[in-house]
Amino acid sequence: MHRMESTKQNRLLSAIVGNDAIRQRLAHSLRSGTLPHACILEGPSGSGKHTIAKHMAAALACTADKSQASTIPCLRCPQCRKVLDGKFPDLILIGREEDKATIGVDTIRFLREDVHVIPNDSDHKIYIIEEADRMTEQAQNAFLLTLEEPPSYAHFFLLCENAGMLLETIRSRAPIFRTQPLTREQIAEYLCEHDDRADQMRRTDPRGFNELIAASGHGIGQALSYLEPKHYTPIKQLRDAVSELLRGGIEHADAQVLLPLLLRYGNGKREALQDFLLLLLDAVRDLLLLKKSENAPLSFYANREEAIALCDNASLQSLYRLHEAIQAALDENQRNVNVRLILTKLALDAEWI
Repeated sequence: MHRMESTKQNRLLSAIVGNDAIRQRLAHSLRSGTLPHACILEGPSGSGKHTIAKHMAAALACTADKSQASTIPCLRCPQCRKVLDGKFPDLILIGREEDKATIGVDTIRFLREDVHVIPNDSDHKIYIIEEADRMTEQAQNAFLLTLEEPPSYAHFFLLCENAGMLLETIRSRAPIFRTQPLTREQIAEYLCEHDDRADQMRRTDPRGFNELIAASGHGIGQALSYLEPKHYTPIKQLRDAVSELLRGGIEHADAQVLLPLLLRYGNGKREALQDFLLLLLDAVRDLLLLKKSENAPLSFYANREEAIALCDNASLQSLYRLHEAIQAALDENQRNVNVRLILTKLALDAEWI
């Protein structure tokens, strides 16, 4: 009996990649009929919060025969396909308006009214609240009124990076599931299993494939989007510029070469400079970590051997100096200091010129 129950549980949410502990907890609650009306999914961007919420919605809506289906959700029935394609009428996404920094009370008032409209195509109505930690206190108090006495068919998934920003009264009514970033190996395996372009790229251009995975951070969705050249090309160009500048700064420190490389961002948008500096900071952090251990986890570099070779050419003091110079440049960019002045000062602080 125990083996049969274990097998049934393993079929639940099995399409979710990584986060095994969360999958097992949610699978158990689905199987036992004890799924809370609200769950908080907390974790960094790209750690699978959206995927878990979508697959939970699909599991609730799935019409496959639970005794016959090889996995639940089956991801093939009409209801599952509607959920995954964003066309399921009983799955409602709640989030910030584009020009707003927070989720205001008016958005939650819409939810409070909508939740009393019975489901159309399912026995369940599912709400995914994106960036739930950006709800204002007034909005959270309004949501709490619904959370205290929700309709039996309603389910809420609150996605956030910091559950501590939510009111204690909300956290006490919704268990917190903390997601963990996926490894590069998990992302690569998923891509190659689900997209022929990825599999072909890994076989024909393994170096380029590894670079794409590294650029994706920890997100499968980001990696899938980068298989489209129009999305990946500008990111690759930015990463190449960071690599070229850092390699030049460490191996040559030639002002005539380095300053033009830096100042190419002097006439661009401030947001572009921010992206460049953040990537440069990630790369320097990798090198600092490699000074402590050659097995340290890497954020920027795809090729560990190349990163180690570059690290060996830099002193710990120079890397710390560069790290501080980039941090200062980021702060100055936030304060709207002249962009060319920021970059020139970065080169000076790093002792590149």
